[in-house]
Amino acid sequence: MKPFFEGGQTSIVQRLPKARGFTRYYKLVKDVVIVNLGALDADPRITDAMEITKQLLKDLGYIKSAKAFVKLLSNGNYAKHLTFKDIDTFSAGAKIKMEKPGTVHSASRKAPAKIVKDKKSKVGKLKIKTTAEKQAIKKVVASKVASAKAEKAVKAEKKTAKVVVKKDKVDKSPKSGVKKSMEKTAAKRAVAKKAAAK
Repeated sequence: MKPFFEGGQTSIVQRLPKARGFTRYYKLVKDVVIVNLGALDADPRITDAMEITKQLLKDLGYIKSAKAFVKLLSNGNYAKHLTFKDIDTFSAGAKIKMEKPGTVHSASRKAPAKIVKDKKSKVGKLKIKTTAEKQAIKKVVASKVASAKAEKAVKAEKKTAKVVVKKDKVDKSPKSGVKKSMEKTAAKRAVAKKAAAK
């Protein structure tokens, strides 16, 4: 029996990654430990105007090691006036909340105007309060509908004109000439049969 035989399963030598560009992922990826402002605010052990360090977070059980890479997020309500020391990074929302503690910041983006679709027409129309704007939009829509109807009428007239022209044209295709020659030969044969019968 070979020294590396493992009962028929793939041996550990074959299962191990070979030295062809293999790198251990834990050397490349930085582990980030997340701490929320809301959790610190709700913790009764943390008093107002307290200094927060990595060692204190480790003692309170938020992180496992004081050497960890700590990021502070803005989740939850924040009303305390805390000072942070040797924390690695802060999110943008956390910075805003730390500048103005106890305030809830709404979204900065404005909602776009809602478009309501009219059931009768396929054109969407905006919710507008003034009657002058409504009348202006109605005029624009009416002009577009009228132009579309005019285009349809012109196309229909062109189609009918083409059909009339096709009917007026004489069929000069080679197939029509073949048909006429066949009819002539058939008439000659009929005349010849009648003469032979007499």
